[in-house]
Amino acid sequence: MECQIEEDLDSLLKQWVGGPQPITILDLSGIPTSILTNLVGVLLRVIYDALFWSRNLSEGGRERPLLLVLEEAHNYLGQSDTGPAALAVRRIAKEGRKYGIGAMIVSQRPAEIDSTILSQCGTIIAMRLSNSADRANVTGAVTDNLEGLLSMLPVLRTGEAIIIGEAVHLPVRTLIDPPPKDRRPDSSDPLVYTPTGMDGPTGPGGWNRNREKDDYAEVVAVWRKQEPRSPRIIQETEEEVTKI
Repeated sequence: MECQIEEDLDSLLKQWVGGPQPITILDLSGIPTSILTNLVGVLLRVIYDALFWSRNLSEGGRERPLLLVLEEAHNYLGQSDTGPAALAVRRIAKEGRKYGIGAMIVSQRPAEIDSTILSQCGTIIAMRLSNSADRANVTGAVTDNLEGLLSMLPVLRTGEAIIIGEAVHLPVRTLIDPPPKDRRPDSSDPLVYTPTGMDGPTGPGGWNRNREKDDYAEVVAVWRKQEPRSPRIIQETEEEVTKI
């Protein structure tokens, strides 16, 4: 049986960079690390090459610049990484700016990021860092006369940051407003303890709450579906809203 190609790369590019919304999120959080570097490398190479060769067209990089935000970058951009992802990001960091393709490297462990990539960052937004190796890597990427400012990194408050580089006229210490509750990422710390009232714990979560009926079949079901929202919990939430 002969296979027929139904769609070409143009349909993928339209979904990734040509959608109606200004931001496209490619969620790779569930991808195993052994596959992640190859997958990220292929995605970045397709996007970069397409915008590079179409740089003089209306949807090319120069006419419509694109910013690639790489979350948890230490997982595939380490000092010793030589895989497809690291090669693609090094190319974007060194050459992408003049073709309208930029990169934002986001990591909680800047000490593990390749120094070649970090040195190409024109603007650094540094939040609280306690580890001396992480601070040293960030300090090494800025000019010597700003080392004193970065010495405050261990004492910054939650949401506070030091911004240095081309995005600001002068180095600035600022407090970033948190997003609204309905738009916050699912990254808050788990509840360790729930305050106890007359009838026991007053809310969900915590080691001191009463155990529910064990149903590990539901655990396996959401695992296999790669969907953390259980249909049972969604239904119970909708019923509670209906009662209110």
